Amino acid sequence: MLTLLLVAALHVNTQLEHSFLSEKSGGEVYVQVDLAADAASQETHRVPVNAVMILDRSGSMQGVKIERAREAARALIQALGPSDRFAIIDFSSGARVLVPSTEATPAAKESALAMIAAVHAGGGTNLSAAFDAAAPQLSEGRAHSRVDKVFVASDGQANQGISARPALLRLALQDFGAATVSTFGIGEDYDEQFMTQLAVQAGGRARYVSTGADLPQAFAIEFSRATKAVAHDVRLDVRPFKNVRVIHVVGFEGQNVRLPDIAAGEERRVLVKLAVPPGRGTAELADIELTYRDARGTTQKVRATAQAQYTADTVKLDAQKPNQVTWQAAMGEMADSASNALRYQAAN
Repeated sequence: MLTLLLVAALHVNTQLEHSFLSEKSGGEVYVQVDLAADAASQETHRVPVNAVMILDRSGSMQGVKIERAREAARALIQALGPSDRFAIIDFSSGARVLVPSTEATPAAKESALAMIAAVHAGGGTNLSAAFDAAAPQLSEGRAHSRVDKVFVASDGQANQGISARPALLRLALQDFGAATVSTFGIGEDYDEQFMTQLAVQAGGRARYVSTGADLPQAFAIEFSRATKAVAHDVRLDVRPFKNVRVIHVVGFEGQNVRLPDIAAGEERRVLVKLAVPPGRGTAELADIELTYRDARGTTQKVRATAQAQYTADTVKLDAQKPNQVTWQAAMGEMADSASNALRYQAAN
């Protein structure tokens, strides 16, 4: 069954892998949820950004990596508009507020560029101190009209403070709240799994920066997405009906997942795998609730119901052919490790 809903600037489309289930055995089925934002929205409202940059200057960043980190910070400053605010945190064995939260005036940007030029690598890697230092700066720049955005440029090799990856991820959720976090992995030896998890759990994107030439464009694209976002703090909650079980949401843990912010003209796809018991008539599978904040900061909600039909007709069951949902499901099942699943979600 195909359901099409218009929700403010978002279109929500759900589609099943197949429409019929066996009365005798039920079965497993994938529900594909597609989200799409109107391209026209970007012409009506440029969203101000409350940006916090976390810059790694630890000893592991010596050489070309620290220059990549400086380039990331410079790219942020160049992308800022007059309605934005920004702060910059740098860290090694400890963390310091290099630029406190301030309006992005020409004078503030010029001063920040001079400070960035003086950043040099040395010491340990205390990401937890950086997260804690960034939190009050994020709060200082927060306003109803602005989007909270955290950028992390690092190799992710935490070895001081809280260094266990699960604990660091929990700390990031605590310190940054509903802010979107995007990461820029620097150096071939960066901790890809951690930097990807850090971004995905907070609705952001993870990027690997291989050369200095790639960084300004990558950063500009990521910042531009924030200014064009029509849906922030996007959360998808899968609520199965009686006796239906959620096997998994591909690329995530749990049934209530956070999705990346959606910019004008963007599309996003989520796959949900369900186990359905035997039955007759209409198979009510799950309510899927989408909650997000629009470009004006207003909370929006929409619900869609996934349904199929039970049948005892083996001809109908056997005649069901693979469709695009089947193909997407096969791709998702190939991502059977945590890191591969995260990469699959980031790519879709």
